Amino acid sequence: MKSQYQGNDQMDPLDSEGIPFRISSVDRLPEMVQEESCRVIKRYFDHLESTLAQNNAHIDVEQLRELLTEINGFIGSDKSQLKADGYMRMLNRLTDIYAKGVQLEDDRAFTGTAANYADIMNTISHNYTGYDYSQSIALMLHYMDKLFSNREESWFDIYQHLVSMPDSIHVLQLLKEQHLQEIQCWVEEGVDNLFSIWEEQLEVLQNIGDEIHQTDREILLLCRQLSSGKAHSFASNIYYLEDGRRRRALADLREKRRELDTAREAKLDLTALLDDNIQEFGTRLTEIRRNTQIQLVWDESTQR
Repeated sequence: MKSQYQGNDQMDPLDSEGIPFRISSVDRLPEMVQEESCRVIKRYFDHLESTLAQNNAHIDVEQLRELLTEINGFIGSDKSQLKADGYMRMLNRLTDIYAKGVQLEDDRAFTGTAANYADIMNTISHNYTGYDYSQSIALMLHYMDKLFSNREESWFDIYQHLVSMPDSIHVLQLLKEQHLQEIQCWVEEGVDNLFSIWEEQLEVLQNIGDEIHQTDREILLLCRQLSSGKAHSFASNIYYLEDGRRRRALADLREKRRELDTAREAKLDLTALLDDNIQEFGTRLTEIRRNTQIQLVWDESTQR
């Protein structure tokens, strides 16, 4: 396919910088027959799978997100001309790739790109409903639960993709009727903002702690000055005036220290409450994931 664009650098939709098969512009691509599209998608998935298989800290997760965003744009465009069997191959391949991350202890690259995986699943589901999405949705729930446990806000992206998928998918009907409505109630109560609020409170606590440390240093310095002034004072009048100023400053600092302690205690209580809410919802997400998986296994066994 690439030979179609050689000699036309300004219109070449393939990016030759870094990874040669990357699509730089879906808009400039011509309409393709399915097999051409599948070859493009396969190169992306080959790179994704080989990179994720490295399972090390040096994986460029941000680049993988960009690759998945690009291929999702291509899949969702009218340029790909994909049909049922093309979607089927793509779904099987991508689901197999992300199923491998479930058993890994270090799944940073999988969880880091899970929202993009869910985005592709959402895109495909609107074009092709004739697929058993049970395993794919179970994986989305797994990664959503894991991301929330890691306190990463991208868990909410996966939730939104699940909600956006068509109701005509059987497993989605089950999930939406039984569980996604419950999550939506939590969202309406602000669960999607818990992490940002919690992080803000941690930052405030850090700032208060720094201010307390600085106040303690100033109190210690004034105490030393007062002690030193008594020992070396030769002009009693001058010492008296300076001593009075320092004592007033010391009293102000000690009052400030008490106020800071009170503020810190209040923030600690709020942070603990936020943490309890996060733990409670995280536990419920895990229960929802497990209950859904049990239901999926039960449905599969009864259909045999």
